[in-house]
Amino acid sequence: MKFNWGIFAFSLFGVFVVFMLTMVFFASKQNNELVTENYYEKELEFKTILEKKNQANNLTEKVIFNIDADNLNLIFPKEIVGEISGEIVFYKPSNQTADKTIVFNTKNNIQQFKLTLFEKGMYRVKIDWNASEKEYYNELDVVIP
Repeated sequence: MKFNWGIFAFSLFGVFVVFMLTMVFFASKQNNELVTENYYEKELEFKTILEKKNQANNLTEKVIFNIDADNLNLIFPKEIVGEISGEIVFYKPSNQTADKTIVFNTKNNIQQFKLTLFEKGMYRVKIDWNASEKEYYNELDVVIP
């Protein structure tokens, strides 16, 4: 059998078309979740967030998470006395539907959450809180087992 350039070119073009259609199919199935719906409004708030972060960095202790048997404990610095209130956003990068926003108010520097509220995996936690008429902001990563 003699080599035929016409059949070779047609076969190569056919393989290319099948490859491109496959790529279009898989690209159309990709999930295109945005980090936030109102991206530009959040960008304008960036300066105030930086000021709150600096205020939080000036504390001698940091905000930490502790996981016990069935609770996720958010522990605030001991130097903060009085009532602590604010909003916590649990952002799960891999699944937008698992995001949670919780408003809290505590007097004993510990806020507890049931682990059953969350899916397993990593969350980026954004804590916007205030105490003694000062505003703070922290971002932490926590892995729910």
